[in-house]
Amino acid sequence: MTIGTWEPGSNKNTEVVEHAKLIELLECFRAADPEKLSDAMSDAQVRDNAGLMRLDAASWCNTELLADDELDPLVRFFTLAEMQLSGWDAGVRSPVVYLVKEMKKRGLFTADCRKWIKKNTDNRYLPNGSAL
Repeated sequence: MTIGTWEPGSNKNTEVVEHAKLIELLECFRAADPEKLSDAMSDAQVRDNAGLMRLDAASWCNTELLADDELDPLVRFFTLAEMQLSGWDAGVRSPVVYLVKEMKKRGLFTADCRKWIKKNTDNRYLPNGSAL
């Protein structure tokens, strides 16, 4: 009987979030009442996209493809989605962290945006992620 060997890094999931998927979610958000995101999304969209909330940083490399005016609404969408949609809890791996990093890189992240995030979430890691 043999036992397989483990290779460090061999089990990494590096699914890249497609730009088109982010635009689809952005359109849902723009059509939604911010208090009821689930009304603007089908059950399949809620179920099929919940996994986005727990992807690692490498999966969010396409944020640089987003236009400046798409970043803030996506931050708001993912902040509210974590609070309102079942199975969309994220913790430290929230897409908000990666989107905020992109906003900071472009000089778009404001104190008002930070305050809005803090007011609309109970995720202690938002907006900056883990301190370590």
